Amino acid sequence: MKQLHGLPLQQALLEEALRVFEPELDVVAAVLVGSVAKGSADRVSDLDLLLFTRNGFHRRADQAFADFEADKAIFHRLTTPASNASCFRKYLFEDLTSAELHLIDEDAGFPLCPPYAVLFDKAGAVARQHHDKPAPEHSEATPYSLGDQGLLWELFNCIKWLSRGESEQTKRYLRLLAAKLS
Repeated sequence: MKQLHGLPLQQALLEEALRVFEPELDVVAAVLVGSVAKGSADRVSDLDLLLFTRNGFHRRADQAFADFEADKAIFHRLTTPASNASCFRKYLFEDLTSAELHLIDEDAGFPLCPPYAVLFDKAGAVARQHHDKPAPEHSEATPYSLGDQGLLWELFNCIKWLSRGESEQTKRYLRLLAAKLS
């Protein structure tokens, strides 16, 4: 089990996600990405977890998501419908922890960019996804990409950036967001 030193809340979310998804036969790999994988996470960093699947598991994962959500105080949940290749759920919990769980078909050709941490890989799926280009940065995020449904999540990201003193990035993003809302 990957240890997230100094991040007990994210550690608990990670352990619960792995407890639920790893036993599933059609969940073939789990990869930690984002600031937690980089080692630069703080108290308000979200847990970004990619789960590679097969046999359409991402389209029938409702029970696994429900098991992950059980007994958690969820303030906000952002859910996308399953496409042919993926689905995700983003969570903001009442204690201000957050998580993104992305289920991606192993044949989707998702570009997995370093840095990342492989948590398990039952079928060699990670090597097929590896891409050498660097992972996208927050500054590259496209505002309002999920419409009104994603607005709360975007504003929470701004709060996280402000808590870290990243006011210029936050103002730039809010200007872009305001232009999309106009």
